[in-house]
Amino acid sequence: MLRFSKLVINEWLKLYKKRSFIIAYAIMALLAIGTSILVWKFSDAGEFPTVSKFVEDLISQMGIGILYTIVAMIFTAGIVSKEFQLGSVKLLLIRSHTRTKILASKYVAMLIYLVALMIFTIAIGSIMGAIMFGVKGEMAWGEVFKTAAFQLLYTAIYSTLMFMFSVLTRSTGATIGIGMGLIMVEGIISMLLSRYEFAKYILFLNMNLSMYSSGGTPPIEGMTFGFSSLIIAVYMAVFIAVSFLVFKKRDVA
Repeated sequence: MLRFSKLVINEWLKLYKKRSFIIAYAIMALLAIGTSILVWKFSDAGEFPTVSKFVEDLISQMGIGILYTIVAMIFTAGIVSKEFQLGSVKLLLIRSHTRTKILASKYVAMLIYLVALMIFTIAIGSIMGAIMFGVKGEMAWGEVFKTAAFQLLYTAIYSTLMFMFSVLTRSTGATIGIGMGLIMVEGIISMLLSRYEFAKYILFLNMNLSMYSSGGTPPIEGMTFGFSSLIIAVYMAVFIAVSFLVFKKRDVA
């Protein structure tokens, strides 16, 4: 376990040392700051949200949540493919660690990155909310954490899918292109297929679990929180299984 932890730390340090690492955080900070200024400017003094409500709306799908997903995908897409492009994957595989542990450490490091970026965004949003709107009213931080969990899961699904494509294509550009393309057509696919019963088994229609907590209506009758969670789990398991099977058999000579 200790050796695996060292692998994860090593992968995190690789991400940290990249010049692009700080860019993702800078983008999310600018988005949070810009949004808070816009809300302050276009809201009446009596309509200013509480800090927790502002942060909840900020990180939701209707706020900058989808931009958080895109930023996270772009800056983690090359976690595997870059190793192939630079040839450094050979140095990893000649060590005593198995391919399974190496790939698992990269996946865990990616998830840690997603969580760290979300925590940073919440922190910046909270600071800006307190500055712009003041600390007043009843705080509902439980709703903030629930919204953050839903958005993290949504992002983790896409990131896991990109992780698989990163292994399959060994191209960072192709991985990012596929991810961006899927995000762009997700809504269209959901809208076109929601009239068919079989569509409830399609991942896109189940990804946003927040629809069950906000009183919304699922796209297809009969869909429940438990059903969508199971569909997500199955797809995630398939993405991860394909990633590990291909990586273990990949010829890196």
